[in-house]
Amino acid sequence: MVARVAEHCSVRLALVAFASCFSMSTATLSGAAANEGGVASNDRPLSMSMTLAQALASADARAPGVVIARAAVREAMAARAGAGVVFPSNPRLSIDGRPPITGGAALADMGYGASLEVPFELGGAPSARVREAERTATTFRAELGVERGRARTVAWSSYMRAQVADQRVKELALSLEIAERVFAASKQRAVAGASADIETSLAGTEVAQLQVSMQRASLSQRAHLMDLKAALDLPASQSLALLTPAEEPRSVPSEAVLVSRALAARPELAVVKQRLMLLDATGERLRKELFPRLGVYVGVDASPQSSIFGVVGVSVELPVAQRNVGPRARVEAARAGEIQRDELLARQIAREVLQSRDAYEARLEELRLLGDSALPQALRTLELIEIGWRAGRFDVFRVTTAAREVAKIREQRLDALEAAWTERIAIDRSVGGMDL
Repeated sequence: MVARVAEHCSVRLALVAFASCFSMSTATLSGAAANEGGVASNDRPLSMSMTLAQALASADARAPGVVIARAAVREAMAARAGAGVVFPSNPRLSIDGRPPITGGAALADMGYGASLEVPFELGGAPSARVREAERTATTFRAELGVERGRARTVAWSSYMRAQVADQRVKELALSLEIAERVFAASKQRAVAGASADIETSLAGTEVAQLQVSMQRASLSQRAHLMDLKAALDLPASQSLALLTPAEEPRSVPSEAVLVSRALAARPELAVVKQRLMLLDATGERLRKELFPRLGVYVGVDASPQSSIFGVVGVSVELPVAQRNVGPRARVEAARAGEIQRDELLARQIAREVLQSRDAYEARLEELRLLGDSALPQALRTLELIEIGWRAGRFDVFRVTTAAREVAKIREQRLDALEAAWTERIAIDRSVGGMDL
């Protein structure tokens, strides 16, 4: 009996253990599935790594302006529904009673009549309205291209500014390392009696100032990351790691090639072109609507004192007053304005391309001079002065001045790098997009 009870208890314990393991496995799988979906178990977004190309692709699909413009395209496409219907209005049914005035009883001899009229258009206006609706949707698609270009510019600019800010933090860390080294050496010299307390105080001040600069650079980087999240419509708490470094940008084609590409690919010019085509379609629709509307009607005419007659006829709209005079005049004026806009925009784009390319080449030259000449020489000067200071030939003021010059040139190089990328992005914007 005792053996049976023990066996029964062991079976129950095994079932309980199996159920516990099954529930734990289910919870583990659920957590893994949640992680695969991009959401952590505490409902916070997972870390996201992103290259520049991925950021631009995400801006093309997720940017708030792009999403709104895409909704406008869908709305414009929906306007095509029913545009090709040949009936300008619903059929009209008329029924009347005809009480006799003389020669009969008012109710007993009352006659009646009924007619059904169906109007329709034969002048081609329905098909013209269809083409106008299609042109409207195409125009909104062109404006969607403009929004995509803007989103690309904002995302690219925020990405590179964040990366340059990250380099600023690293460059300031190198300058801070030098300042801390000088500070430590000045304290050792003060203990040994080789220098006054003013040298230690000055070196400590340099360390504190560089720490403040690092805090500002870190804050600037976080601000640019938040701008990038806004451009990509990402959650504010999303952890974002940028993988493409802000290196020296490459050279760009000649001015003639850039201008030719801009005039062919700039989305604003495509919008003007589509607006002209839309105005042509609107003008065609207004002209076709001048054709008189026709109607077919059938009816019955009956009364007790006469025969019952059937009625079949055709109705025609009389063009007593010319229609669409105002709308057609506005379309012609708008068309002339769009042609002028196209000419002005083409010249403006050419000027933007030339100005951006000229500024870009100047920034690249400035970046090369600072990185290849000024910074190496400043570092060599600092090294020599520090060696002389440790040997007692210079005071700490010469060391801090040389260290400040190194930090200044590093800051100027990063300013030139950021400015070069700003002009490179401006070239991309002015030509309507080009390879990275």
